[in-house]
Amino acid sequence: MNSKELREKAIKRYENGESPKEIYQSLGKGKTWFFKWLKRYKLDGKDWAKTHSRKPHQSPKRIDKIMEQTVIETRKSLEKKLYAQTGALAISYTLWEKGINPPPIVTINKILKRNNLVHKREKYSPKGVNYPSLVITHSNYVHQIDVVGPRYLKEDGRFYSVNIIDAFDRRNSTNPERRQNRIAVSKGLLSSWKTLGIPLYEQMDNQLPMRGSNQYPHSFGLVIRLCLYVGIQPIFIPLREPWRNGIIENFQNVFDKMFFRAQYFKDFAYLYQEAKNFEKYHDQNHHYSTLGGLTPNQKCSGDIKLLPASFRLPNKLSICPGYVHLIRFIRSDLILDIFGEKYVMPTDVEYEYVWATINTAKEKLFVYHDSKLVVEYPYPLPKSSIDLSRFDL
Repeated sequence: MNSKELREKAIKRYENGESPKEIYQSLGKGKTWFFKWLKRYKLDGKDWAKTHSRKPHQSPKRIDKIMEQTVIETRKSLEKKLYAQTGALAISYTLWEKGINPPPIVTINKILKRNNLVHKREKYSPKGVNYPSLVITHSNYVHQIDVVGPRYLKEDGRFYSVNIIDAFDRRNSTNPERRQNRIAVSKGLLSSWKTLGIPLYEQMDNQLPMRGSNQYPHSFGLVIRLCLYVGIQPIFIPLREPWRNGIIENFQNVFDKMFFRAQYFKDFAYLYQEAKNFEKYHDQNHHYSTLGGLTPNQKCSGDIKLLPASFRLPNKLSICPGYVHLIRFIRSDLILDIFGEKYVMPTDVEYEYVWATINTAKEKLFVYHDSKLVVEYPYPLPKSSIDLSRFDL
C-alpha cells in the first residue's frame, strides 16, 4: 500500500466511526500525521491525499529575470560611461540612485559571472616572509606615487603621467607630463600636496628620477630633497617588487582603462585638462569595497594640511634634517643595497626583509628587523645644494 492509499484508508475508517487514536496507532503513524491529513481532507477537495511538493513556488535565492536583465543593462551602461566603475558595488549604487532596491552584492557577482561579464586578474601570492608594512590609520599618512607611460597621443606625441594616491582613502592626484624625469616627478608631488595634503610618508619605487644619482648615492636627488624640505619621509619599496605599491599600481590600471583608453584626446593640453576632471570625478564618484562602499571623498578623515598655493621653493635646496627609509629583502649574499651602495648584514636576517633608515641629521644608517635595531653604519652627506632657479617648479 502506497502513501496515498494509506491516507485514504485512514480517513475512510474515520468516516466509518473509528476513533483517531485507534486508526493512527494501528497504522503505525502518529497523532500529527492523522490530523494533518484529516484537515487536508476537509479543505482540499478531491486531491487532498496527494503529496504536495516541498519546493517553494519561487526560490528566495533565485533572482527574477527582470532584475537579472536590469543588472546586465546597468553593467553595460556603466561600461559606456566615461570614468565610471563597472563592478558589483558600482552597479548596486547605480540601482539605488535610480530608486531600485538592488540584490545583494554576491548575487550581482553571480549574475555577472554567469553572463560572462567578469574579467579575472591574477592575484599576487605572498612569499610567506614577514613584511614590515605600515599600519595606515588616517588620510595623509602614506601617499603612493608612480609614473605611468609612455603613452602616445595619435596626433601629439608621447606623454607620461605622475600619479599619486592616498593609501587610506584613495584620493588621487593625476599629473600628465611630457617627460619622465626628476622635474616631472617633483611637479606632480607639489601638485598633490596642494590638493591631497602633506603626507607623513611618500612611498615610491627605486627608479632613477625618484632617488637621484647612481654615481653619487649619498647626494640624494631632487625628489628626496624636496620631500625632506617639506617634512615628508620618503619610503623606497623593495627592488623589483612593484606590487608593494599595490594601491597606486591598481589605480594605474583604472587610469589606463577608464581615462586614457576611454576617449580620444586631440592634443596634450586637452588631455591635461581632462585628467584634472577625471581626478575630481574619481574622488567624488568611485565607490571602493575596501572603503566599506564609500567614495574617496567620503572616506577622507583627519586633519588635512595642504601645501599653500603661495608656497615657493628656495633658490638653493640642500639636504634637510629628516628620515629616508628603504625596505629591502636580504638574500644569501647578505648584502643590503642602498641606492647601489652595498652594506653587509648579519646572518640572522638572511632571507628576511629589513627596514633601513637614513637619519640625515645624525648622518647615520640604521637597519631594523622586526622593529629591532640590528646594525648601524655612518652615512656622511654632502653639504652641496641643488640650484632650483634653473628649474620650472
